[in-house]
Amino acid sequence: MTVRLLAPGVALLLAAAASWAGLAASHLDGYRWDEASLVPADGRPHDVRLADDRTAVLWTYEPDATPDCSAVDTTTGRDLPMAPLDASYRREGGSPGDWTGTASFEPASATVEVTCTGGGGSTVHETAVAVETAPRLPAPLVGLGAWGAVPGVLALAGLLALGAAALLVVRRRPAAR
Repeated sequence: MTVRLLAPGVALLLAAAASWAGLAASHLDGYRWDEASLVPADGRPHDVRLADDRTAVLWTYEPDATPDCSAVDTTTGRDLPMAPLDASYRREGGSPGDWTGTASFEPASATVEVTCTGGGGSTVHETAVAVETAPRLPAPLVGLGAWGAVPGVLALAGLLALGAAALLVVRRRPAAR
């Protein structure tokens, strides 16, 4: 019975390690934004389609040179006030730096019009923001995305199987007299 728990436990831990390695390798060159979510800081309004009407996040590549942005809900025509974020939301941007969630707003529909000015810089990373629906994951896991949960679940299942095997070994030993 112990071997029946030990082998799957080890296999699950190895699968967790392999999936963590694959996840890390897939993020080496940074998070890839959908082109439609990038808004240039050119002073013109740009329509952005969100996944749904949940809280939206503005992501900037250079938090020190954040463009000044405003948002309007296209369905209601209402200005959407921006709320600053504490920079706990981060997505890997490759070797130069990370994307940081710098502001959020509450849309009434899934389509918003975003206008940004300033930002400085010469690359698309420095002259644009990314707008998307806020991630459902806790802030520390946002950079990994939903796939970050897969290795964690595999590792937890492996540890539980190994713990159960260890418990069976301890319970089977005869008591010393």
